[in-house]
Amino acid sequence: MKPYFNLKYWQQRWGAFPVFVLLICVAVLVVYLAYLAGVWHAKALKEEVSKQSQQLEQLYQRIEQMEYQRHVLQVELDIERSANQSLQDELSALQNDNYGLRRDLAFYQKIMAPELQESGVTIDSLTVTKNRSENHFHFSLAVLQIEQRRNFVQGNVTVELVGRIDGKKERYDLLKLANIAQDERSFSMRYFSLYEGDFFMPEGLVPERVEVKVQLTKGGRGTLDRTFFWKEISRGDANPGVRSDGDT
Repeated sequence: MKPYFNLKYWQQRWGAFPVFVLLICVAVLVVYLAYLAGVWHAKALKEEVSKQSQQLEQLYQRIEQMEYQRHVLQVELDIERSANQSLQDELSALQNDNYGLRRDLAFYQKIMAPELQESGVTIDSLTVTKNRSENHFHFSLAVLQIEQRRNFVQGNVTVELVGRIDGKKERYDLLKLANIAQDERSFSMRYFSLYEGDFFMPEGLVPERVEVKVQLTKGGRGTLDRTFFWKEISRGDANPGVRSDGDT
């Protein structure tokens, strides 16, 4: 072992007391450095705790703000629900009034045009509205049950768009043009059934009429046919022109 690390060597050279004093000084120095390190670590922890406390306080403030906003939105939602319920009640009343008027109209229709109703069901109306896009249209078809029934009436609908391209007669499935699936063409109704959709007019087609056919499958038996002239339904007339298949 080298003499530099031999305690007896230094005691023999300098004496026991100076070596003892030196060891005490080294020990004190180590303790002091450890104290300084502890103080620094405690200060760092205190700053970290203070920083996290500030972040926690900010989170509490955000939570309070979000809770306040939630209460405000809840109040607005309650108001909207109340207003919507009122509108629903008004709409229901209007629908009942409308149903009564249509039922009265259907009564006179039975006398004037009995061929347009079957088993208490009639093809009520068809309107076509032009959208903003070129050759893009929206249609709305209503099938109405004109008698009060306990059982639902079921059936399916076929709608054909008839026109000419370069003088040649052409037929198109309007529901297919509107991307209405085959399983969506059936209905089950107690009062009325509404079909709506958007479609592009086939290129070069000059529309003449729309032919609607309703086949009843349950709650009534029979087939209804009604033809709507394009010039009248494209203006959204309430009572479009009608003719039987024998005139098409």
